[in-house]
Amino acid sequence: GAPTALTVDGLGVPIGLSASDVHFAWQVTDPRRGARQGAYQLMVGEADGAGAPVWDSGRVASARQAFVGYGGPALAPDTAYRWTVRTWPAAGPPGPWAAPATFDTGLEDADWRATWLRPPADAGRPDVYAYVRRTFALGSSPVVRARAHVSADQQFVLSANGTRVGRGQAFCYPDSQYYATFDLTDALVAGGPNAVGLVCSWIGATKGRPAGTPGVIAQISVLHADGSRELLVTDGSWRARAGAWLPGTQRDLEGDEVGYTENLDGRSVPRGWDTPGFDDSGWAPAQPIGPAGTAPWTHLVAVRTRIVETPVTPVSVTPLASGALVADFGRVYAASPVVRFHAGSPGRVVTMRGGYLLDQPVPGRPVDGQAGQVSARHGTQHTDMGYSYVQAGGTEAFEAFDYLGLRYLQVDDPGEPLDGADVVAMARHAAVPDEHAATFSSSDPTVDAVFELARHSALYTAQEQFVDTPTREKGPWLWDGFAESCTAMVAFGEQNLTRKSLLEFAQSQRRYWPNGAINKIYPTGLGAGDIDEDTEIYAEWVWQYWLHTGDDALLETLYPTLVRLAGYVGRAVDGSTGLVRRLPTVDHAGLDLPVTTRVNVLAATVFGRAADVAAVLGRTGDAERHRDRRRRLVDAIDASLVGSDGLYVDGLRADGSRAGVSQDANACALAHGVVPAGLQTAVARYVAGKGMAVPPRTAAEVLRALAVTGRVDEMVRILTDARIDGWAQILARGGTFTWEVWQPSDSRGDSMSHGWGSSVLVEIVRHLLGVQPTAGGYAAVAVVPPATALAHARGVVPTPRGPLGVAWRRGDGTFALDLTVPANARATVRLPVGRTGTLTESGATLARSAAADVVSVTGDRTVLHVGAGTYHFLHTGAHR
Repeated sequence: GAPTALTVDGLGVPIGLSASDVHFAWQVTDPRRGARQGAYQLMVGEADGAGAPVWDSGRVASARQAFVGYGGPALAPDTAYRWTVRTWPAAGPPGPWAAPATFDTGLEDADWRATWLRPPADAGRPDVYAYVRRTFALGSSPVVRARAHVSADQQFVLSANGTRVGRGQAFCYPDSQYYATFDLTDALVAGGPNAVGLVCSWIGATKGRPAGTPGVIAQISVLHADGSRELLVTDGSWRARAGAWLPGTQRDLEGDEVGYTENLDGRSVPRGWDTPGFDDSGWAPAQPIGPAGTAPWTHLVAVRTRIVETPVTPVSVTPLASGALVADFGRVYAASPVVRFHAGSPGRVVTMRGGYLLDQPVPGRPVDGQAGQVSARHGTQHTDMGYSYVQAGGTEAFEAFDYLGLRYLQVDDPGEPLDGADVVAMARHAAVPDEHAATFSSSDPTVDAVFELARHSALYTAQEQFVDTPTREKGPWLWDGFAESCTAMVAFGEQNLTRKSLLEFAQSQRRYWPNGAINKIYPTGLGAGDIDEDTEIYAEWVWQYWLHTGDDALLETLYPTLVRLAGYVGRAVDGSTGLVRRLPTVDHAGLDLPVTTRVNVLAATVFGRAADVAAVLGRTGDAERHRDRRRRLVDAIDASLVGSDGLYVDGLRADGSRAGVSQDANACALAHGVVPAGLQTAVARYVAGKGMAVPPRTAAEVLRALAVTGRVDEMVRILTDARIDGWAQILARGGTFTWEVWQPSDSRGDSMSHGWGSSVLVEIVRHLLGVQPTAGGYAAVAVVPPATALAHARGVVPTPRGPLGVAWRRGDGTFALDLTVPANARATVRLPVGRTGTLTESGATLARSAAADVVSVTGDRTVLHVGAGTYHFLHTGAHR
């Protein structure tokens, strides 16, 4: 059949792509068992279909069906292209051509004709908001294509003819400034006046944003049906005025630079300002700064990621005796509040605040204010979550520009009755291919609820970057990004935000760390900062991205970063012990240890993943050198960091003596594969006996350590026991988002919306559903249903080759597995059944099945190789 699911750079209908970085992907349509692609042919042409193809790849003998790079002559800027593909099976004639898809190129630095404008601002204000607009006429021929390329330092919202088109960001260093491209085709009117408007925001340096400089640039191109083109660019003819926001105060109550409260003066909102008929004669001409390329914005970079916004209405709206009302949205979301008024009173100030918890009576303790109100003290992460709005009068709306994590919104004395349609949370997250691409259900409802808790948490910490929390810092910390990204790739088939983050952290090495470290948070206004384990986990993150995508091109780009990282770690190895001891260390288990086990285990992972990447890229000599480094380090760990009881100590003190033993060190050693076979039983027994004694940051390692040593029962027990620290306890306590720590403290400002705990979803999919990739882009997968614990599980895992489906069930002396492997993939299946009983595939014995190759059969395990296709395995006659 014809290929389906055509994408370019991971996007279905992409616009504004960098013309020098275009990669195609598709899914093979062939329902036959064992179906594999033997070759492909790509055709690219102008979108109007006229003329010869721009590029014909010809028949290419290859099984690659993702990240196939464009190989033709240079693509024109700001141009629409049409493309299609056909494939050949391993043997036989080609299939039909796919239904054509389109993509648009964006602008390179030399293609910009627009001028940077300086938004007006009140002198001395740390938070800047401004309106910028332009009215223009278009020719009478119908508009067939219109694109707006826009960048602003730091945020903007674009609208056209009174319709909001989208928003964008540049939380980046201005020497590599992001710009976004928007489709204005349906928003513009041929033969009449049009208006475009931008609301710009800048708040200076924060944990998640470099300082930058207030500025905005836009270039709008219009193609008419008669072939004529028009270009509108920012210049001195645009009009501007200061925003309607009153000065804000720092949201962090401890003085951390994270952002400012929003206080909107509705009387100053220029109603209809983005429509053609608006009178802007009182606005000042916008102030030009210089053309594209003007410092500090010396380079503009097309961004592939987008923010999508969805209105969430409350599950309840509760009036309080004070006259306030409290809207409960049911779960914590990353959202911008919207409150609509129908009878506003000019000058009336309405205060609002978001929150996570309600103030409730506690025996023996007075309530902090009115029972049932949104708490301003508890669960807020020492954050001022307040807003205010000065009413203009009549029908109007308060619309927050930025977002917070919140479950509740309290509107103090709105002056009129409001219902659920009037109080809305505009939930927002990075666009992903499918918010529910991965599914999971099982015989244990708590495990299912944990899966959903993690999915929701990963979705709403995927913003302009992967953020630690959408409330306090909104910071792209390295470890948080690693955990949230791995979840997003499994849960949503996400690739572009992960790719962007990996490139940004590689840039942090070049910007700040010539020694090879990776910055702990990036982009950031904090400057250089390194956390040892965070630096080291970067190598694992690169590898997990490749396993999920098969993106060899990014591996090639990032390999020099990994080489420098491995060199940095290698230089920290002490010659006398063979252990890493000179990386910056953090306080571990209450001890200041110059040598920590976790840092050494993760250092071994750095060397191992550098070797894996080198092998994929064909650098066999490099791969062997990296592997040798890993072998020597693992030997040193075994010699110095393992006690007489076979357990891993936390590290070495300054005098060389061994420190204590913790679940953290032992789970890490098992999860990262450094524990020799002879010690695994003792180490796993110790890890299981500790319940959950590590924070959410590394909790997934505990689950993985138990699963890889066959203790799936213990893994499920920890997942489902609400009496101990863990995800089940979060659920039992009413949590709807993963937390920063298991026992959040208001005095510390701990987050109750922290995405790193979402990585539990990865372990559920890999060890309870039983699916994990073993080759890039899921070209090969391992399907390993657990031998114990759950009675059944069912789910789907998104892959670049198509969805992979698994359903297994045990009971009454039987074990059944239904498996669907997408075309152009293969699977190694490890069934928890052995020689006793009868194993059939789709009703036939394995000896008569041409589709399943038996690799081995032992007393309790059968290993098979299968190609693409749908299979039904049934084992009967054995009792477990």
